[in-house]
Amino acid sequence: MSDNNNNQKRDGLRVLFPTLIYEARYPEFSAMEEKLVSFVEQMRDQDVEGKRISAEQYPSGYTSYFTHNALYKDPELLDLVKFMHLAADNFAKDHHWDTSNYQPAINSMFANINPKYSFHPEHLHPYSHISGVFYVKCDASSPAIGFKDPRAARWMMPPAADGMRPENAFHAKLAPEAGKVFLFPSWLEHSVAQNL
Repeated sequence: MSDNNNNQKRDGLRVLFPTLIYEARYPEFSAMEEKLVSFVEQMRDQDVEGKRISAEQYPSGYTSYFTHNALYKDPELLDLVKFMHLAADNFAKDHHWDTSNYQPAINSMFANINPKYSFHPEHLHPYSHISGVFYVKCDASSPAIGFKDPRAARWMMPPAADGMRPENAFHAKLAPEAGKVFLFPSWLEHSVAQNL
């Protein structure tokens, strides 16, 4: 058998089944930050039904998920939506998807406001390929988004480690930053710790 088609390394570690997370910063975000903050806060203030549902489903916080989950259609957010489309295209290309026959499309976009004591438990997004979060307003004390290792069998009997690092962690966290987007596979469980 010829070695020409054998891509196996002879020594060392090989990365298989990586979970890739795409991140990007909106260029010159400070120019639109105030406008976006105002847009989200005004929507919350006027969304009587959304606030009622949030009080039941999302205590301490507000989400427009139940009442305004098609924000990508709002003309006021056109520049942000263009940026998100570009990020999704880059995500698809970095994952080597067939982008000549398939283009990512946004089918849901909503806003969350996480004041003090609010949090998001672990969840995933079915019926979707790409999920993401774009940070409009946050500071150094804002909780990070957390991701859980999706390889369930790994939890069966993990060996002792000499320290946690990305290569052996069961959870990973990425710090928020205003104007930054994180895109990740929709099957990846994620959460946000309580905002203290």
